Amino acid sequence: MDKRKRFEKYDWLISKTQSILKHYICPESCNASCCRHHIIDFHRKEYEKILKNVDKESANILKLNAIKSELEGCYKAINAVEKCPLLINSKCRIYDNRPEACRNFPFVIFQDLEAGFGLTLLLCPMSVNIIQDYAQWYKLVNSTMYSKLNAVYEQYKNIDKNNDFCIQMKEHNLDSFIEFLERK
Repeated sequence: MDKRKRFEKYDWLISKTQSILKHYICPESCNASCCRHHIIDFHRKEYEKILKNVDKESANILKLNAIKSELEGCYKAINAVEKCPLLINSKCRIYDNRPEACRNFPFVIFQDLEAGFGLTLLLCPMSVNIIQDYAQWYKLVNSTMYSKLNAVYEQYKNIDKNNDFCIQMKEHNLDSFIEFLERK
């Protein structure tokens, strides 16, 4: 896949995740574990844009905690060993200017050599609700997948923190799933 098509696919996946996420909010019971024990990568332009759009104290915190990223194409990263340094009382101090990786969470877009990019959904309190709806959508199209996803939902419905378990979201299902959410 050429570079232009890869960027188009990445942008398409971002738009789909945002279309899904607008139907959900993090529950009050969430302890913001997405902001703990993760490395948040920034592209250079994103990092610079965030620095320009946040208060001076937040910019200084970001500068002090950002490191050169190991990930190809990324410029800086925050390694949230204990927790993200921009997290205060389980709330992000730069929420309106947070990085793309944080905006898309619990979705993770990963590089795939054949397809360019793929999409997974990490388990957290909010994503359990997404899984429940995804299972309901599958109930209409594939009873086997409905049963599997419903079992995942039942197993994790009381989750209170992130879990390393994830499910892959199939691209060809995204538009139909979004339509399902909009009709709900």
